[in-house]
Amino acid sequence: MSSIRTAKLKRIAAACLALLGWAALVLQYVLLLQNTNAPGLSMVEGTIRFFSFFTIQSNILVALVLTAFAIKSGPDEWLVHPFVRSAVAVYIAMVGIVYFAVLRQLWAPQGAQWVADVVLHYVMPIFYLAFWLTCVRKAGLRWYDPLLWLIYPLFYLGFILVRGKLAGFYPYPFVDAGTLGYAKVAFNTLGLLIVCAALGTVFVVVGWWLSRRQKP
Repeated sequence: MSSIRTAKLKRIAAACLALLGWAALVLQYVLLLQNTNAPGLSMVEGTIRFFSFFTIQSNILVALVLTAFAIKSGPDEWLVHPFVRSAVAVYIAMVGIVYFAVLRQLWAPQGAQWVADVVLHYVMPIFYLAFWLTCVRKAGLRWYDPLLWLIYPLFYLGFILVRGKLAGFYPYPFVDAGTLGYAKVAFNTLGLLIVCAALGTVFVVVGWWLSRRQKP
């Protein structure tokens, strides 16, 4: 199979996965607004809560990366530094890991909510990691990149804690300072950051190994 045809197939696959990701995000947004209408919350508050979930933010980043890959031409695509795409891989991997290990036992979604749940927490993480392994250039990753990748999660955690204090809403039970207290939340946060940094280190090492196998 020629390299041109291979690149085209990769772009088509990325486009299909991006469409799936955007569709799941829209579905989850509609479902969340339906749920927030019950207790009388406004559409604005429901929208803010929607974007307060790390799962949603990470899936938006994934969909954006895949969309950009699908619409860019092949030669230009390889000029993009792998830093951002690898960071997104770490974030979406964290989504899948934390959901599987901690959150999936806390509820039993059904119907359309189950569909959105599976796509956002399982399908998109697995297939984006496959995309990262097969389509993203790895050359240029640095040993300290995992530390830089922690900046976004730290900013996110700061945001949800401040907003939680003001609005009384925390998107995840392990960061619910109102219930657990700030000491316990700090402990949980530290654990998540350690896992994120370790995962990032694995991605860098794998990236170094794969970059040696790819053609320059």
